Amino acid sequence: MKGSIIWFVQRYSSLAILAYFLHIVFYLVGASGSYYDWVSFIASIEMKAITSLISILIISHAFIGLWTVGTDYLTKRTLGFLSPALSKKAESIQFLYQLVFILCGLLYLGSILYIIWKI
Repeated sequence: MKGSIIWFVQRYSSLAILAYFLHIVFYLVGASGSYYDWVSFIASIEMKAITSLISILIISHAFIGLWTVGTDYLTKRTLGFLSPALSKKAESIQFLYQLVFILCGLLYLGSILYIIWKI
């Protein structure tokens, strides 16, 4: 991945997530507080679409962070400090690490989208 692209994706996704969070907080502060108002707000097609997009941005944000950790710390050099045997398995460990968080991210996204659009 190219450094400047992932830097921009990481920063702008965090700003979009913050804007979404503030939108929810401002709604809660300014709303009447009834259950039916909250349900109609969350169940609207606009909020479902925005929540779906924000879920994708959260997963992208997490993926970039976890990818960075994996490529920085799960290398032959860094694992070699712990054990020469780990150093030889660094590529396999890094692959399994990435596979696990990719599968978790897909499971998370699938679950969120199912819950959001089922309502």
